[in-house]
Amino acid sequence: MIKQVINNILLSDLLEEEKKDLIQYAEKLNSNHFPIIFDINQLLMLFELTDGDFGKFVINNTNHYYVSKRNGNLREVWKPNYKLKTIQKWILKNILNKIKVSACAHGFVKNKSILTNAEVHRHQEPFWVFSTDIKEFFPSIKHKEIKKIFMEIGFSDAISEAFCLLTTANGRLVQGFPTSPMLSNIFFREIDKELQQIASRYNIRYSRYADDITFSGAQKKGYLTLVKKIKEMVTILLSKYSLVINDEKTRLMRNKHTKIVTGLVVTPQGVRIPQKYIRRLNKEIYYCQKFGVNEHLKYHGLITIANYKGYLIGLARFIYMVDQNKGIALIKKIQDLDWD
Repeated sequence: MIKQVINNILLSDLLEEEKKDLIQYAEKLNSNHFPIIFDINQLLMLFELTDGDFGKFVINNTNHYYVSKRNGNLREVWKPNYKLKTIQKWILKNILNKIKVSACAHGFVKNKSILTNAEVHRHQEPFWVFSTDIKEFFPSIKHKEIKKIFMEIGFSDAISEAFCLLTTANGRLVQGFPTSPMLSNIFFREIDKELQQIASRYNIRYSRYADDITFSGAQKKGYLTLVKKIKEMVTILLSKYSLVINDEKTRLMRNKHTKIVTGLVVTPQGVRIPQKYIRRLNKEIYYCQKFGVNEHLKYHGLITIANYKGYLIGLARFIYMVDQNKGIALIKKIQDLDWD
């Protein structure tokens, strides 16, 4: 394909200097297996759009709403319609998924999960775990940072601006766009690098799952002072990127405390599912077996059968991720219930 592109450039009526610039532009994108897009008209044809006002297109093709979080606050969600989601998935597949992210990142990364993230912090000796997360993670990543990602790939200013507008809303990353998780990982690469350098300097461990940041280390003399220092360093580093840690979700787990990392219990013997999840699921299955699914739902005023089955299967798959035998047994119990 690159040969055909270069040939078309050479056959054009452009000045020699312009031809040279376009060939260099195309070769740079092609060398890293990115699509070669020269101008907005080409982009409009690619996405079957008639208007170059991409910001307006995003707003007009998105359902914007709020959902309640556990703490009572509201989470803003932007749900793209089929047309916009198709475009964003194209950008994700053909551009963003080809960009390497930090080895410390475990969220939204192929072959990684909350399990691989938790396993980083398994220690044989007594250990501590310090975790925090970032306030308003996606919305804190602004237009200029997203455009910079596409510019660094090699796209022109105009094309980078267009891709930025197609993957943001009101000048920021938002919850609900399929491109947001990967863009956040790419944006965070330099921060991951600096946080890993902090971990290496003090012979401790670091990992990140989306906006969840975790450090851990051996519970040796002076570790409380070290954890305090790490929190200060993380706060200062994040502030350089206009990010703020969430003090409400910042905690130190030490001594005989249960060590929870991205929802999983970490022990010297391994990573396991918290017992409360297994108890909850077994309880639901028990009542469904005893009274029947319909009667159980009716008694508790729960959701429809289709959604309820998906809810139970989701819990079982969560358990399967860590304990396959237990997960398979629970999935079979759920499927064997009378769903008629």
